[in-house]
Amino acid sequence: MGTIGDNATFSPGQKAPVSGFYECDTGCGHRYSTDVAGHVLPPLPKECSGSGWRLAQQRPT
Repeated sequence: MGTIGDNATFSPGQKAPVSGFYECDTGCGHRYSTDVAGHVLPPLPKECSGSGWRLAQQRPT
C-alpha cells in the first residue's frame, strides 16, 4: 500500500487514489467516505471555500 503526503489535495471529479475517508482541504468539517480506491470524488458542498479533498484516514482495501 503506497503512502500519500499530508498535504496532497485531490480535485473533485478525480479518482480517489486509495480507499479511505477524505475531507475538504480547508478543514471546515466536510467529510466524504470512499469505500474503494478509484471511486470519483464528489464536488465540494456549495458553502465550502475549499478547492479539493485531502485524505484524512486511509482504510484497508
